[in-house]
Amino acid sequence: MAALPPKTISGIQEREDDRVIPMTRRPDGTFRKERKIRPGYTPPEDVAKYTNRVLESVRPTPSPTVTPVATTNANSTPKSKTQLKNDKRKAKRKEEAVAAELAGYPTATNNTTPKPTKTTDSTAAGAATDSTETVATGPVDPEKKLRALNKKLRQVEQLKERQAKGETMLPEQIEKIDKMNDLLAQITELSL
Repeated sequence: MAALPPKTISGIQEREDDRVIPMTRRPDGTFRKERKIRPGYTPPEDVAKYTNRVLESVRPTPSPTVTPVATTNANSTPKSKTQLKNDKRKAKRKEEAVAAELAGYPTATNNTTPKPTKTTDSTAAGAATDSTETVATGPVDPEKKLRALNKKLRQVEQLKERQAKGETMLPEQIEKIDKMNDLLAQITELSL
């Protein structure tokens, strides 16, 4: 038997006039038949990868020791675009909080105003918004404030009508009705 040239990646061997994939043994012990390959066929795994000499000479060769040890962790995967964007937002918020703290403005992190409790009545929800306005930082647009006060006034008037009809009121609703004079004073102050 003549010596055969080395196999290609796909396992094709060349014999006298034809190319074949030689007979192989299956895991169960049976044999696959030798298969002929038609002339001119090159299987995909044997096709050489295209390289451009000019581009290869210009490209820098990657250094294997460039990656820092602190950022690469065997268990972690690279961060997605959204995660990177969220990290940037968090950093920006921290910077703004530090700048506001240095300037003496209250921030949401150092504010001691208690958070409002949730209520089940839809009209009592307006009472909860009174305390949340004090939490807001920065200047408030007077027109926006006036609209909010007018809305609260409408809600108080609805509560008064319900009270006049004899409905039972929650303590929060009664407090809101009692604050009607304060609302009117604020509205006249802003409308000047």
